[in-house]
Amino acid sequence: MINDLFYFDIHGHKENLLPLFLRLIESGKIPKDVRLSGLTNTGVNGFTVCAIGDPNTFRKRKADPFQSVLKQIADIKKTIDAFGGIIALSGQDLKDANTSGRSVFVLGLEGGDSIGEDLSRLSTIYEEGVRVFQPMHYSKNQIGSISFGWGGRIIPPEEQTGLTPFGGELLSEAVRLGMIVDIAHADERTTLDATAQAEVPLICSHTGPRGLQDFPRYLSDEAIKAVAETGGIIGLWPFLHKGRGVKNLDKFVLYAKYIAELIGTEHLALGTDINGVPGNMSGYENLNDAAVLLQALEAGGFTYDEIKLIAGGNFLNLFDRIME
Repeated sequence: MINDLFYFDIHGHKENLLPLFLRLIESGKIPKDVRLSGLTNTGVNGFTVCAIGDPNTFRKRKADPFQSVLKQIADIKKTIDAFGGIIALSGQDLKDANTSGRSVFVLGLEGGDSIGEDLSRLSTIYEEGVRVFQPMHYSKNQIGSISFGWGGRIIPPEEQTGLTPFGGELLSEAVRLGMIVDIAHADERTTLDATAQAEVPLICSHTGPRGLQDFPRYLSDEAIKAVAETGGIIGLWPFLHKGRGVKNLDKFVLYAKYIAELIGTEHLALGTDINGVPGNMSGYENLNDAAVLLQALEAGGFTYDEIKLIAGGNFLNLFDRIME
């Protein structure tokens, strides 16, 4: 089935994102990286590849925050260019890649901390080709508050402040530029604030239903519906680490069905956080197992047309709409 579908993963990273010391600590439990240049071997057409802009990245490197982001973006572009991949700036770019057989990538920024309070920096990363902007990662920032902290820290209620006035301005600027706003990692209050303000579809690229598991990185039913009401997309996430996330393929399908019953398959996608997670569910390691996810959805009762939308059709439609 995977060979005749446009398959696009809506959230991931370049190889070698996770540091060696973490891999040593986890004793081989971290999923193996998939190189951007090797994506064609997986059967996946492409994915959103994100630079990281929160302090957990740039402080350890003692780098200027914004320069760190620009360097990461340049490194990603250089890697893609070296093997003849495509960086999509329009829906047509995604469609062309689908017919040409070349791997296609959308550039993203995960964590808007490095933007500071300078709106012009968002224009700069847009000019560098970034088309997906995720305001929060693992640090509360000048834009809004997060659902889950670095190292698994549970965020106390007093730190859950919601979208700030500047955050509202920044999201409006992202919309003006023609960027997709991804509210993954935002807490409930920030998520609902952002969806209430939204003038275009928002996405939550890698998450799950809190109605089935009380995991802070998952969305409540209310938040899931709020994202869908913007015309947006929820990314199904096969993550599992330290008991949090999806246990196996059966649970993955159960979670997919739960969200589909709430908002319909026209609002679903796949967001695996490739190369960026410490663990995945049983039966799935990385994008080399991409077909397994589609086969599980098929076995669970999703139709071919529904899987076609989930695998990449919904994101293609959204990207085409926002980039026009």
